[in-house]
Amino acid sequence: MNLKAVLTVFSSALLSAALASGAKAAAENNCLSCHARLMQRYSTPTVLYEKDIHQKAGLICSDCHGGDPEGKKWHGPRNPAQGFLGAPAPAEIPTFCDRCHGNVVYMRSHNLSLPVDQLVKYRTSRHGELLLGQGDIKAASCVSCHSVHDIRQVGDPGSSVYPVNLPGTCAGCHADAQYMAGYGIPTDQFAKFAGSVHGVALLERGDVGAPACNDCHGNHGAIPPEVDHISQVCGLCHVNNEKLYRESFHAEIFKALGSPDCETCHGNHGIRHPDESFLGAGENSVCGNCHEQSRNDAGFALGLAMRSILDSLAASLSATTGLVEKAEQLGMETSELSLSLRDVRQSLIEARTMIHSFDDTEVSKAAQPGVKLALELKAGALDLLSEHKKRRWWLGGISLIVLALIAGLYLKLREIEK
Repeated sequence: MNLKAVLTVFSSALLSAALASGAKAAAENNCLSCHARLMQRYSTPTVLYEKDIHQKAGLICSDCHGGDPEGKKWHGPRNPAQGFLGAPAPAEIPTFCDRCHGNVVYMRSHNLSLPVDQLVKYRTSRHGELLLGQGDIKAASCVSCHSVHDIRQVGDPGSSVYPVNLPGTCAGCHADAQYMAGYGIPTDQFAKFAGSVHGVALLERGDVGAPACNDCHGNHGAIPPEVDHISQVCGLCHVNNEKLYRESFHAEIFKALGSPDCETCHGNHGIRHPDESFLGAGENSVCGNCHEQSRNDAGFALGLAMRSILDSLAASLSATTGLVEKAEQLGMETSELSLSLRDVRQSLIEARTMIHSFDDTEVSKAAQPGVKLALELKAGALDLLSEHKKRRWWLGGISLIVLALIAGLYLKLREIEK
């Protein structure tokens, strides 16, 4: 084959590729160009799809909905012979999405990190049981959480399942009293969560490491934790607390009473930031929920003992911190003291954690290093304040001497002048 023939074949190949590309472009734009001219109900998807992850992956309308995207056949783009599906019924949505998301080979060519067992998990979830098992079309399906034509990656801040947005997405159903009527589920979970220690961290501070609904309830396999599983859920993050609790006598007592582990003291959606006020007597005490507020009650007496240890360490930390800050404000070098204060705070955190052992001896062991160090730092801060006081006296004395010399010199000059 001569060079001219080779060029001819090559040009033909390029032309064929260009025509195929043009045809593909036409197929891509045909559904969108037509729907863009329709009423809002049908044109909205064309706007939303511009930011959809599927659009960015190169998928067109017919990849999900079937039909003839070029619209040249007798029946137009909705040609049943071309496999047109249209909008699936609510109960069909999970399997509709699973055609791709459950196909290992297909998903491998798009995103290796995406799991392909979402439908398997969904069938075991409370949502799946209601929708697929009982035909309850009010139960959440894929589109209830991920939206429809503007689906985005989980890590996209605009995604409906981005950590900061997820509680609001769940609240779309679970905070709607009318929609949830008949399920026997409270609808104040989102309001409680928003004011909780987790909710404040996530929703107000934007800390995406803080737990959202799915961290406790699961994603596609979402289900309420059983009573005896709650500590396992909390233990996913609070590892030391869960271990100490499991080894304590309280675990057996709660199990015998049928009480949920962590939830009995801390609550669930409205978890408050824990502090010493949870122990012993007082408005915030959780010990009094089960124990008589009397020293004759061994459990209540234990709470008081642990409270006393923590109060002592917290008071030492506060007093020492105040002295160090005062010395710093006076211009003294306090960097080493300030750095060591972190160790005292860490000791307080560890002592608070040891509460879950329900052993005041262990709490005391954890607190003792902090108490000892706080006393040393307090002495150091007092030394600095004393040093500052001495410096002021020295400065005052030197200033008086200088003033006396100046006065004497002035008088001497006056005498010379006379």
